[in-house]
Amino acid sequence: IALARDLEALMRTREHFAKTAADGAREPAAPPGLGTAIAELRARLDPALLAWLESWPETKKRYQQSALKYRVRDRELSQDLKYRTLSGLDLPIVALPPYESWGELARYYYAENLPGSFPYAASVFPFRKPDEDPTRMFAGEGGPERTNARFHYLTGGRAADAGGEGLDSAPPPAARLSTAFDSVTLYGEDPDVRPDIYGKVGNAGVSVPALDDAKRLYSGFDLTSPATSVSMTINGPAPVVLAFFFNAAVDQQVERHLRAIGELEAAQEKIAAFYRERGLPAPAYRRELPRGHNGFGLALLGASGDRLVEREVYERIRTETLQKVRGTVQADILKEDQAQNTCIFSTAFALRMMGDMQEYFVAKRIRNFYSVSISGYHIAEAGANPITQLAFTLANGFTYVEYYLKRGLKIDDFAPNLSFFFSNGLDAEYAVIGRVARRIWAIAMQRLYGGDERSQKLKYHIQTSGRSLHAREIDFNDIRTTLQALYALYDNCNSLHTNAYDEAITTPTEESVRRAMAIQLIINRELGMNKNHNPAQGAYIIEELTALVEEAVLAEFDRLTERGGVPGAMETMYQRGKIQEESLDYEHKKHTGELPIVGVNTFLSRTESEQPEVELMRSTEAEKEQQIESVRQMQSAYAPEADAALARLKQTALRGENIFSELMETVKTASLGQISRALYAVGGSYRRSM
Repeated sequence: IALARDLEALMRTREHFAKTAADGAREPAAPPGLGTAIAELRARLDPALLAWLESWPETKKRYQQSALKYRVRDRELSQDLKYRTLSGLDLPIVALPPYESWGELARYYYAENLPGSFPYAASVFPFRKPDEDPTRMFAGEGGPERTNARFHYLTGGRAADAGGEGLDSAPPPAARLSTAFDSVTLYGEDPDVRPDIYGKVGNAGVSVPALDDAKRLYSGFDLTSPATSVSMTINGPAPVVLAFFFNAAVDQQVERHLRAIGELEAAQEKIAAFYRERGLPAPAYRRELPRGHNGFGLALLGASGDRLVEREVYERIRTETLQKVRGTVQADILKEDQAQNTCIFSTAFALRMMGDMQEYFVAKRIRNFYSVSISGYHIAEAGANPITQLAFTLANGFTYVEYYLKRGLKIDDFAPNLSFFFSNGLDAEYAVIGRVARRIWAIAMQRLYGGDERSQKLKYHIQTSGRSLHAREIDFNDIRTTLQALYALYDNCNSLHTNAYDEAITTPTEESVRRAMAIQLIINRELGMNKNHNPAQGAYIIEELTALVEEAVLAEFDRLTERGGVPGAMETMYQRGKIQEESLDYEHKKHTGELPIVGVNTFLSRTESEQPEVELMRSTEAEKEQQIESVRQMQSAYAPEADAALARLKQTALRGENIFSELMETVKTASLGQISRALYAVGGSYRRSM
């Protein structure tokens, strides 16, 4: 910054003498050595900064146009640069700093820069997508059909493009599906009638114990469409559930292929005959199709596509499909140990499977799907303050980077497959959580790991704080959620879930989730300030907060380093202890009223009214029994094949080969619980450090 300031001063001096000489003035000539001094400073200055400074006047002109063309990966896009208000004013889509001094501009270049430019403080993209809201609403309850119906409701009753069958001619809307799994699935078990901690089918999540359940869950959505993106909040058994999802996507395209060549009915009869021979009913979608569902993805229930087409055709379809699917699987085992507790395999074995997943992604060139969502949300929900959430989450991310590098993977091959997930509360720090995360990650990826531009871009999903929702005065919860959504959208999150006001009591109803979605849509489509794509840049308090939070995060990194890094700190339960202390502090201040919460400990209602009646969303006993029966029938139908597949899976693990590659085959004939037990036998089950 100082070099840029000095260079500009010398260049202005030279310009002054050149101008006076041209005007014929009798002033002293330029000092000797001025040209040499300028050349030396130019040589010492960061070449990228120098080029940026010299091109800044032209950059400003480009952003003052009515539209701007730019590139994202291999696509050229165009963006309107002005928004005409009802009052007739032209609001800039991207606001530029008014600086003229090279010193001020250099500071802006290193600390902020334009959206889409290193260090990505404002955003990893130059502009927001004009045709896609960042809305990604969480859903899951009971069997897959119930949740599939909710997905179609959340996307407006129109599935993303599934080849035109049963759809209108309008372009498909963006379908961002976020999946909540029930506790039985989260712990890698099959639904059963056992009276243990798992029960039958858990509430507040969807039951997905087999491949057919994944097919039903995402049916009606083309999983290879660029308009479809699927997020899965699953950790312990994440490799298995991801294999379910990938196979469901592949079988959709096998279905499309069979329909195109006129052999779909013959394939369906082959499946039906397979089940008749075993005295079992063929699997089906077990309720009426929801509005907007065109039946796509259901034709091959009961069998995997490789049984119905030639091997060469199947492999081609699989390769093409895996390179198109979009979404993310959480699969973050470090934060599970630190905060959430759904660990099922030994930590070392879980990390190995994460590494195998990443190797598979690299080998198959899966570049549109994130292999892990490094999650701070659950750290925050367990009680951590925003700085601790951010520090622990980024530290976990760097730990995964180091682990993958030790596996021999290249940074530019795997880093773009990593994503992040944060909570957004009401604390001031949450206003800058994204910009601090992006800046720290970009600088580390560039300067420490030598990653390319894609590796430097931290992309994150954010969810409004579940912990900030209260059962008292539940109508006030929407107000809190709205403010948290503003923080997230002004900070240019890549996707957002807004909690429903009744989540302190139940899984959201259709009415409450509609209101939650409306919060985002009103901000995105009606709020004038949000038409600007970098509203947080340039505010003094934002700059101050950014510096303070970044400094606090780096200080926490030092504390983790002193304890042997993230794994060393976990051995002494440092992260868990710190989270618990911060949780206790929050609860104490809430109890005493030192932390005011309107309607809970202050501004209380004058009358002690009854708790308002809230519709409880629960899966029925019939649905639970249906899931139990379904997985038993699947296990019975494929018993011999499953035994052989599970034996191959164990041998693959024992030989040190890629487990995820084998899981892609195992899930075609074995259930989640069967696979978990096979992996326990070779990798061990989780035991917490004490």
